[in-house]
Amino acid sequence: MQKSLIKIMVGALGIHVALMSSAAVAEPQMPARASMGQVTSVSQLSDVRPTDWAYQALVSLVEKYGCIAGYPDGSFRGNRALTRFEMAAALNACLDVVSDRFATKEDLAKLERLMNEFAAELATLRGRVDNLEARTANLEATQFSTTTQLSVDAVMAFQAGGNTRQVLDPVSGNTFTGGSYNPTVISRVEMNLNTSFRGTDLLTTTLEVGNNGLDTFGATGIGTSGLIAGGSVDYAGGESSVNLFRLFYSFKPTEDLTIGVGPQFYPSDIVDTNSYANDSFRDFSSNFFINNPLIVPYAVNDPGGAGVSIEWKPGGGFFTLRGVYVAAEAGAPTGVATGGGLFGDPYQGTVELEFARTFGANERNNFAVRLQYTNSSSGNISQNAGGINVELTLGKFGLFGRYAYSDMKLYGDGATINGLGPFAVDPGVFVIPAGGRVNTTAQTWMAGLAYRDLLADGSLLAAAVGQPFINSLGSAPGINDSTQTNYELFFRYPLSDNISITPVFMAITNANNSATNSPIFQGLIRTTFSF
Repeated sequence: MQKSLIKIMVGALGIHVALMSSAAVAEPQMPARASMGQVTSVSQLSDVRPTDWAYQALVSLVEKYGCIAGYPDGSFRGNRALTRFEMAAALNACLDVVSDRFATKEDLAKLERLMNEFAAELATLRGRVDNLEARTANLEATQFSTTTQLSVDAVMAFQAGGNTRQVLDPVSGNTFTGGSYNPTVISRVEMNLNTSFRGTDLLTTTLEVGNNGLDTFGATGIGTSGLIAGGSVDYAGGESSVNLFRLFYSFKPTEDLTIGVGPQFYPSDIVDTNSYANDSFRDFSSNFFINNPLIVPYAVNDPGGAGVSIEWKPGGGFFTLRGVYVAAEAGAPTGVATGGGLFGDPYQGTVELEFARTFGANERNNFAVRLQYTNSSSGNISQNAGGINVELTLGKFGLFGRYAYSDMKLYGDGATINGLGPFAVDPGVFVIPAGGRVNTTAQTWMAGLAYRDLLADGSLLAAAVGQPFINSLGSAPGINDSTQTNYELFFRYPLSDNISITPVFMAITNANNSATNSPIFQGLIRTTFSF
């Protein structure tokens, strides 16, 4: 050999072989390292010069033994201090090469002396590797599943509210006067089992349980039934027994196409998403601000149902086409109006075309617009609705909104109009003879603004205002003589990666489109756990 092997190892072993990338052999003072590649020529090391005192040693190790590795940036860093663990690991790597390829008796004798010197360190390495293998084997034997991941979202909310004078609930006929509401506690837990069998598919199974809690808005019959969701807290009303909340399977026949099918899922799983107003566990609490009530009718999206979905993003570009069909009573042979089942009332079919992209130097800047069309039948009401869902992000600041216009046909049963929520009981001016039909139009809109990372990374301050149901139906004093308006303000503050706390303020004026109903206010403190 051209140099003493000991000199070679001391001068050149700034190397770090694959063993050194394992956490099991790293001392606390050892800096983190990226993986390094095998060097086949000294010229590949950018910081090694022929004038370096260990240059010939490196040439010998590289060209004769092939056991030198460099850093990803092409450097060798030969002047960096060397720990005994690093020395042991590098020596072991060279021994493997020498024993597998070639070596003289003199070389082997010198290497054996070095091996004896570092016997303690090598034994420690072997012990750590053996321990790691044992722990890995135990984990594989006791893990929940090799194909399934479990995640849990839990929300707990304390709420209190009331009105200044009185509010009439047209469904129950009850009149709620100021101070007649008691504070409540609302809770809901969703356990998600996400299973992939091939890496490009996903089976989602969600189990849900709650305490059946009700908020102040829900107590007055606002947004708790019918086509229109007027503002009740979205996570209220969870059943106190565990139930199947979602069972949905999606797969990708091609890279750009995703097809889904399931006996229990929701139109809002597929369409009408929005970065700022989409998840009642983390952003707005009102079901009205979470989804457009004409594009995603509450009568279908609240119970969910069976159906199919498709999502196509050609070439992974800026455009995405989505479609979804859901029948809310697919498991029942008879239904609300036309027989239930997979194609009977209530159902909805929606098509959405999205354009979304980032822009500018700031990677946070993005824009998205979604054009939507829905055909639905729910509660003796059929409609064709067109809508738009937009959002704009400029750094930490965001703007967002939804709008929809619907052409409705209302079918009477001789006394009432079913499915309109606040108009579910005959208010006098909406009587339709049995077998009769009334045409009307409806509009809905909401708009809001938001600011991210206020006081802490991951926080969100947002506010929104909107009107759930602007219609052309007739009116009478106290009945459809005004337009309900919803307001909500919240600030989500993360206590940790898994826990956030959110104070929420909500208000509704002219509830149930009645000018005689006084404003209703409620405040919540919502705590969300995700793990």
